[in-house]
This record gives sequence, structure tokens and C-alpha cells, in this order.
Amino acid sequence: MNLKPMDIFRMQYDFIWDTETWFLPIESALKGLNSADASWQPPGGGNTIWQTVNHLNYYNALLVRQLNDTNPGKKTYNHKITYGDIGEPPSSKWKAIFAENTFGDTGDPADSEKWEATVAETRQICEDLRKSLAQMNDSQLEEEHVGVLSRQILHNVYHIGQIVFIRKQQGSWPKERE
Repeated sequence: MNLKPMDIFRMQYDFIWDTETWFLPIESALKGLNSADASWQPPGGGNTIWQTVNHLNYYNALLVRQLNDTNPGKKTYNHKITYGDIGEPPSSKWKAIFAENTFGDTGDPADSEKWEATVAETRQICEDLRKSLAQMNDSQLEEEHVGVLSRQILHNVYHIGQIVFIRKQQGSWPKERE
């Protein structure tokens, strides 16, 4: 098998979105989840699943915009760094980055339509990202794209793990998945 970097990125995003391997994609992590469980806050505080999905949608939509930016010399990711560059020491700009609320409110347990719309938005962003990645080839893969794609893969997997953990805490995780 002779995989090129873009082939690997495409495959990893499939694993994140809807292809089950030895870890779960977001599609499986959210399957069967209702608005009440999505808005449940863990004991002692923390984000709800709904907030975590909002957060992932925010950064994945930002990634789509970054990949589709065709203005030479104007990179959308230069206006706001997401999680800094590899090896960059902590600085005051991190405070501003983390101060932005990308999680939103906890969600309304009774608003199943809004929860379904949030999940639909997740699926749409997934499809948009797949289209963007399908149009890229290795020669278009700039060093900045490699870093952004790599960090976003890890970011997604981290939060998918949180979603599964929260579902297990609340008792909404399917017993057959244990």
C-alpha cells in the first residue's frame, strides 16, 4: 500500500466521522442520543455533550473555511491561531484564544428539534470537509495545512472520547457497546 499524505488525512477523517475502527467515530458516539441526554451536565460541572458538539462544529467549520481559502497570501488561519503552533511556548495570546466561548450554552433538554439540527450541522460539516479534502492533493498540502489537519484530528478524537465518557456517566451509553 502506497499511501500519500492526503490519503492518510482523508482516511483519518473517515475514522473520526463515521468509520468504526478500534475507536469510535462521532457518528457512533452520538447515535441514539436525545436532547435531554445531550444537555445533561456531569456531576461537579463540565461541558455537556451538546456544548462539546457545538465546539467541534465551530473548529471543524473553521477548518473547512481554512482549506477552501483561495486568496493567495491571505490565510484565514492567520487571524486566529487554534492551539498555537507545535513547539510554541505558552503566551498571553492563549488567554484570548481560550476566552472565546466556542461551546455555547448547555442546550435545552426539551428542544429535540434544535438538538437534531445540531447533529445535522455536524454531518453537513463532515461532508463539507470530505469535499474539501477530496479536492486537495499532496502538492497543495502546505506545511501550515499539515499542522492544522493533524491538530484537528487529535482535537476531534479527544472530544469524541469525552462524549462517550459522559454518556457512560449518565447511563445513556448502549449496554451492547460496553
